[in-house]
Amino acid sequence: MNLYRPPSLTTRCRDWMGQQWAVIGGVLVVVAIIVVAHRSAEVFRVTTIEEPGWEAFSRAHAVAEFGDDGYFVRAVQHGYNLFFYTEKYAWRFTRKRAGDGHNSCASCHTVEQLAYAFVNSDREDPALQRRVSFEERVMRCYAGQMDGFVPTRYDPAVRDLRILARMVARHLNLGEGALRDET
Repeated sequence: MNLYRPPSLTTRCRDWMGQQWAVIGGVLVVVAIIVVAHRSAEVFRVTTIEEPGWEAFSRAHAVAEFGDDGYFVRAVQHGYNLFFYTEKYAWRFTRKRAGDGHNSCASCHTVEQLAYAFVNSDREDPALQRRVSFEERVMRCYAGQMDGFVPTRYDPAVRDLRILARMVARHLNLGEGALRDET
């Protein structure tokens, strides 16, 4: 005795139409997200705000050699913003309060010091007895002197500071292991 009865044609058509509408609905949701992302949300755009001093810095360090606009130039500009306006662009890595005074990378370092640190990075640190990369030194600075959260090695706040240091080192014609003239 066979108790299985195949579904009727109308039931099969109804199930098939329900599946088709689910697929069409999913496609419409994806299209709506793409339209919103490209039309209204500034978060999805690759732009960098021009902070005071950027024009003079870019002229002095010949940033225009890399083009007027491009990923590298925008990364250098974002690195500049991070270096001089850390509390605005990397606020999550600083735990300073508004009354604590200036808390940016530029309050302790110069961009030339950053470039020398870049060309002398990835060396053995006698205190730690292991190799320390430039990125790790930046992460330690965020955690130590800035008393903030530690970014990952691949965070744009670390990556763009490295690109800024690389660009300044190139402008100063610094090679690997270049020592700073202390005179």
